[in-house]
Amino acid sequence: MAGASTGVDVFAPDVTGTSLSGQFFAGQFGDASDGDLTVVTSYSAAREMHFNNLIIPAGTTFKPNGYRIYVAGTCTIGAGASFNDDGNSSTSQAGGLILNSRNYLGGAAGQGGNGWALTAVNWANGNAGNGSGGNSSFNNAGQAPAGGKGGDITLRANVGGAGGGAAQPTPWQKWNARWFDGRWSGGTFNGGGAGGGGAINVVTYTSGTFISGGGGGGGGLVWLSARYIVNAGRISANGGKGGDGVLGVGTGECAGGGGGGAGCVTVITQTDAASLGTIQATGGAGGTGVWNTGTGVGLNGTVGVAGSVCILVLD
Repeated sequence: MAGASTGVDVFAPDVTGTSLSGQFFAGQFGDASDGDLTVVTSYSAAREMHFNNLIIPAGTTFKPNGYRIYVAGTCTIGAGASFNDDGNSSTSQAGGLILNSRNYLGGAAGQGGNGWALTAVNWANGNAGNGSGGNSSFNNAGQAPAGGKGGDITLRANVGGAGGGAAQPTPWQKWNARWFDGRWSGGTFNGGGAGGGGAINVVTYTSGTFISGGGGGGGGLVWLSARYIVNAGRISANGGKGGDGVLGVGTGECAGGGGGGAGCVTVITQTDAASLGTIQATGGAGGTGVWNTGTGVGLNGTVGVAGSVCILVLD
């Protein structure tokens, strides 16, 4: 279990005491009706899946796409492989794309705010990132994940894009007592808020394109119930990375975009928590700012806020 995320909850109830508990938890890992699957390159779920065994070989990717995934036997994740609903990273000045409604599990994750591409002397503030989907749950303070603020060239401490908010802003949401539904008490999981775009300031222009980075997209939702897990890769709902600044020919300051806020991960298993490998809901990295005028202070985008991980071990 990775320590990179905040909000990691591990529960290990004793479910062996009665025949009723044994019968109830016998169905927790699905009915194996989808048989065995070995991923080739990548796999994106189009509905709730009930595997017998799931193998995600080294270098491949399984995308749950907002559906619950059950594995009656063993889920094996190879080195460099992933079971993830990570947010989309920024591409140049374009913000990381939104993760639309996460199917059964609910709220979408936010889209990153755009940066700028300039080919003349000019300046501009970055665009704010979006919050997570409109059907996201509020926490106990009545808050939903928020998008990061765009970089503001007039406020020198906020030139780089701000990181996106987490799927579980402070104070943390309470987990639903019906944990097997895989949902927040407000009705849905939350996706992460997106990062804001970076600001830009072109002082002199000769040629080329000056670019400030877009914000990273918010992380999504993972819900995996597998009897046994062998994980040499990662299980994650990380935020997307903010875009880097790029200098044209001339002088200027091109800030990086903010990282996307992370989403939520729930894992239910009979594998001991210490043997589960890397499980993450980590905020996306901020983009790197570049400059050849000014001081460069505050030009890097801010890291997105970490999300939430819940691990339930059934003995």
